[in-house]
Amino acid sequence: MMKSNINYLRFGLLHRFCHFLIIISFFGLVLTGMPLAFRGYDWARWLYELLGGYPTAGFIHRICALVTFFAAFIHFIYLFYNVSVQKKKGFFWGPNSLLIQPRDIFDIIGDVKWFLGLGKRPNFDRWIYWEKFEYLSLMWGTLVMAVTGLILWFPVQFTKIIPVSVASIIDLPSIALIIHRYEAILAAGFIFTIHFFHTHLLPEKMPVDESIFTGKITEEEFKHERLNQFNRLEKQQQLENLKVAPSSLFVSFLTRLFAVPVLITGLIVTGLMFSALLVWAL
Repeated sequence: MMKSNINYLRFGLLHRFCHFLIIISFFGLVLTGMPLAFRGYDWARWLYELLGGYPTAGFIHRICALVTFFAAFIHFIYLFYNVSVQKKKGFFWGPNSLLIQPRDIFDIIGDVKWFLGLGKRPNFDRWIYWEKFEYLSLMWGTLVMAVTGLILWFPVQFTKIIPVSVASIIDLPSIALIIHRYEAILAAGFIFTIHFFHTHLLPEKMPVDESIFTGKITEEEFKHERLNQFNRLEKQQQLENLKVAPSSLFVSFLTRLFAVPVLITGLIVTGLMFSALLVWAL
């Protein structure tokens, strides 16, 4: 059967820009932070020196943290503007919301049944349940890393905030360092495995899912991944508004030129981290 050449817009320019900022800043944070968490290993020391060592790697880490804050700031300004100024509905409930809803529980059950061969593959809407979990994990992880990171960045100032009686018992910077380090390992491991495999390393997506970079998906992808959304928009006569021209081969090449090395780097870092944790556990 001949494939359709129809493309639809899935991600707007603002979302793609924020995702690009997160990619750049996250990799900068991981590559400059992980060597400190695994400083007892040769690969960690080599990577740290490659990135300039002390204090250059620390400067890079803080700049990337500020870029992450900036991306989060843009995201929340976008939400505030649409909800409070534009009075748009559906951000906190309904098919366009990224918050967990009862429908997601049924989708999880249906997905498990399909995986076990006990039922048909469920049809999803705009956001699949694992995408919602990833979004909420990103929000929570960013908050935890921001608070603990700021404590490590300005330990004296934060120590002055808490009561003297508490400060004499709790070593705030040390606690922040432990939380910051293990949350970072958890975040890196999650992004470089679960997120990568759900988005880029599926057989039909390899070597990379280009939609987050180009903003576009084909009609076949739309129907296969989000049939409920496709049918809903078709019923509401909104599909035509989302039709866009397919990406050129040059744009596709540039996307892969950027994304594939990033994917490979993430997988290599994951392998090094897990091997180090395995050695430590044994």
